[in-house]
Amino acid sequence: MAREQRIIRIHGKVQGVGYRFFATRVARRLGLKGSIENSRDGYVEAIVEGEKGVIDEWIEELKEGPRYAEVTSIDQESKDFTGRLGDFDVKF
Repeated sequence: MAREQRIIRIHGKVQGVGYRFFATRVARRLGLKGSIENSRDGYVEAIVEGEKGVIDEWIEELKEGPRYAEVTSIDQESKDFTGRLGDFDVKF
């Protein structure tokens, strides 16, 4: 199956609700590599690498998010797979 890298921006009520830790837990469970961080503009941004179908599965879970999150939209940008990203983690 095809592997790729994606830049993902999650918009809505996604800061201060445990969203990055939720996303990290799911990404690790799925075996994805990358990182996630809050942006100054109020959204959450992730860079992720893995199998295309597994990334799609992760994004489906991101749409739900943790209990108090309210995701309004998710933007995605596909890039070439590099194999250089480490274990998925939160960046501060």
